[in-house]
Amino acid sequence: MTVITLTDKETAIREKLIKAASEGKKVYYSDLIEDDASIVRSLGAILEKITRYDIENKQPILASIVVAKSTGLPNEGFFEMCDTLDIDVYLSDMQKECFEYWKK
Repeated sequence: MTVITLTDKETAIREKLIKAASEGKKVYYSDLIEDDASIVRSLGAILEKITRYDIENKQPILASIVVAKSTGLPNEGFFEMCDTLDIDVYLSDMQKECFEYWKK
């Protein structure tokens, strides 16, 4: 089994997600790129890697709380990733699990 290792940039994004989850808040995609516009094109890949890390470490899927301002939902890529990784859980349940797990 491959061990997922996050880069400093990926770890910083994951820490933002953990902070938001601990406060019971969702995060807008735009909030994640405001500090570093260079990640716009790679944000989907970063969130997928964080998801794989979360799964490997048996933690809730933090990417589930990242949403678009316009819809309040994750982008289509999130749902495609869930299909690829055989994640068959309702979005609301994933988000609730994140909020409950990280509020500790």
